[in-house]
Amino acid sequence: MDRMKMKLKFVAGLVLPAIAAFSAGDPGKTRELLARLQPASPLAERARACQQLAIVGTPEAVPALAVLLADTQLGHYAREALEAMALPEADAALRAALGRLQGAQLVGAINSLGVRGDAAAVPALVKLADGADANSAAAALVGLARIGAPAAIAKVEGALAGSRREAAAEAAIVAADRLLARGQPADAAKLFDAVRASGIPGQSRLSAVRGAILARGAAGVPLLLENLRSAEIASRDLALRTMRELPGAGVTAALVTELPRFSPGLQPLVLAALVERGGEGVLGAVEDQAASADPAVRLAALDALGRIGGPSSLPPLLRALGEEGEAAASARRSLVQLPAPGTDAALLRALASAGTDTQLKLIGVLGDRGAVGAAPALLRLARDPRVEISRAALRALAGAAAPGDLPELIRLAVSLRDDAARTLADRAIHGAAMKILEPEQRVEPLLAALRQSSGPAERAALMRPLGAVVRALGGSAPALEAVRVAAISAENAEREAAVRCLADWPDAAPASDLIALARGNAEPLRGVAFAGAVRLAANVAAGRDKTSVDALHLLTQANALVASDAERMMVVSALGHVRRIEALRLLEPYLQLDAVKTEAALAVVQIAPALLGGANAAAARSTLEKIAASERDAGVRARAAELLRSGAQTKKAKKAKAE
Repeated sequence: MDRMKMKLKFVAGLVLPAIAAFSAGDPGKTRELLARLQPASPLAERARACQQLAIVGTPEAVPALAVLLADTQLGHYAREALEAMALPEADAALRAALGRLQGAQLVGAINSLGVRGDAAAVPALVKLADGADANSAAAALVGLARIGAPAAIAKVEGALAGSRREAAAEAAIVAADRLLARGQPADAAKLFDAVRASGIPGQSRLSAVRGAILARGAAGVPLLLENLRSAEIASRDLALRTMRELPGAGVTAALVTELPRFSPGLQPLVLAALVERGGEGVLGAVEDQAASADPAVRLAALDALGRIGGPSSLPPLLRALGEEGEAAASARRSLVQLPAPGTDAALLRALASAGTDTQLKLIGVLGDRGAVGAAPALLRLARDPRVEISRAALRALAGAAAPGDLPELIRLAVSLRDDAARTLADRAIHGAAMKILEPEQRVEPLLAALRQSSGPAERAALMRPLGAVVRALGGSAPALEAVRVAAISAENAEREAAVRCLADWPDAAPASDLIALARGNAEPLRGVAFAGAVRLAANVAAGRDKTSVDALHLLTQANALVASDAERMMVVSALGHVRRIEALRLLEPYLQLDAVKTEAALAVVQIAPALLGGANAAAARSTLEKIAASERDAGVRARAAELLRSGAQTKKAKKAKAE
């Protein structure tokens, strides 16, 4: 404890003198800034000096700043400096300026006195509030409200019955808000009521109503209810907003009691506000309204249960789920969101005894909730002879299945014969695998299933979900090895599935394998492997894939295997990403083929800029000249001509520089 006291004493010894020095200002800096404040200094420098004097100025700076208050360019800066100074001299200077300022400068000085809370300014501001100028009178009323002295508030309240009652109402609300913030709710309520009684329309009246309710606390509930029932929409909306602000359990209880007595059109709005308030009794009221005969009220209650519901909310939600239309849809949304503990278990119990239609809805809810522990029941239902139930369960397993469910899910998937069901099972496997925390382990359950499979059909069925997981991971060396072996050595369906898996691989690691498979297989596998190899090579050439492979070498091999115009188009498109002379040479023959000549010309135009400035410029120009002279696409032709012109200019500039 003694050490702590010593530490605090040491800190105080450093900080308190610094605070005192800051409050007293900096005499040396003040004199320096006053020198820069002289008329000979640039305007921007004088403005900056005012801003700095607000921080470091001493009483010595006040007269110079007071002189500037009437200046149309610097008056604002001088006034803000005086407003910020913790000096009685600044108050005196602002008060003295009231008699000589006009217009915006006068309004500014009034505002500053209000901000500073200068009680000595009250007599002068009272006089200005009665003056002929409307702007300064309104500012004076607000200034009085900010000062908040009894005489100042009395003047503001008295002005509510005068010719400037609109300005007085705004000022009275400012004063009442300050009283409320200072812990004087009775005085604040009196002033808010005075504004309400003045008959002021518009926003000032609404602000006064809000303030009067909040100042009264629980005693403000009758006024709140009065405005909630108002035929005027603005009053009703204000009450709904204020209802969210008014604290207290008693307030909540009163509103809950009153809820059934509101009109059906108002009940959903009050219900939403009650849900935001929260508190004891709100949930029960919402659950009661979930049985309302009015459809809008019932829907609002069903929706609200998804946000605040508890275990007791399940029966009304499940009843509504068994219906049709909007009520069922609302109940479904809320059951998906329901935060209550035990919800998943309750849904599973309901699932066991529900009819088919309700079962379908419950299965969807369990899937969307990602219901922990629902997978065993969903796996059983996935084998149900009812197709709609089976597919709904498979669809739900994508959200509900956990990594521990993968072995059973995989066994189910390989047993399916319907392709649509297999697709749903694949998605479920992918969803469960992606929940494994270690990314490198996500393919392992599928690889284990491959190793333990009983035959080619099972291994073929596993290729699709394995490929989906690999694509999500961006690649996997163990998975690539397993699929590569199957693509080379397996037969029939297993080989086809493996080749298709490789063709969709996320990186270019299997590109060379695909070239070999395209060379060694008949259709359709040859075409699948070819397209996959070209796609992977194009990704590398375009920079979308950073795998360390030679894209040009791959495309050269693919070019030797083309067997259709569609495959020629693939190769041409990919070559457009390879900025090398070898790619240009590969493209030149395609400029003579009608089916791909325009695409080949476009690829050349893409390559040419990288070649025109180097050793292969002549070859690039020669090909561009042919395109510019004979290409049928006007846009490509024009681009080739433009490249030739820019290349010629570059060549000419280089020659001139060399000379």
